[in-house]
Amino acid sequence: MKKQIKKTRKTTPKNVRDISTESMPLDIEVKNSISTPKRDPRIPPVGTVLTKTYHGQTLEVKVLENSFEYQGKVYKSISRVAMEIVHHPISGYVFFGLDK
Repeated sequence: MKKQIKKTRKTTPKNVRDISTESMPLDIEVKNSISTPKRDPRIPPVGTVLTKTYHGQTLEVKVLENSFEYQGKVYKSISRVAMEIVHHPISGYVFFGLDK
């Protein structure tokens, strides 16, 4: 005995619309869903030079728009700069006294 397989035609339900062919109204306002992250209020203004005396050396770190410059290299975070200086994980905000 063979099983009979009923072939059905694929149809779209009546309550589903294909909007790819419909025109969009012209009065829709498109908003940019990508926003820039807010700047941490603990970080000083752009152009500020942070100074810190560590093991008898005076260190200078320049605050850039979205990064920090130390000894000619650019770092994404102040903590990364602090880790480069002390050679172990440390909070850059605490190290440079910005946590207040």
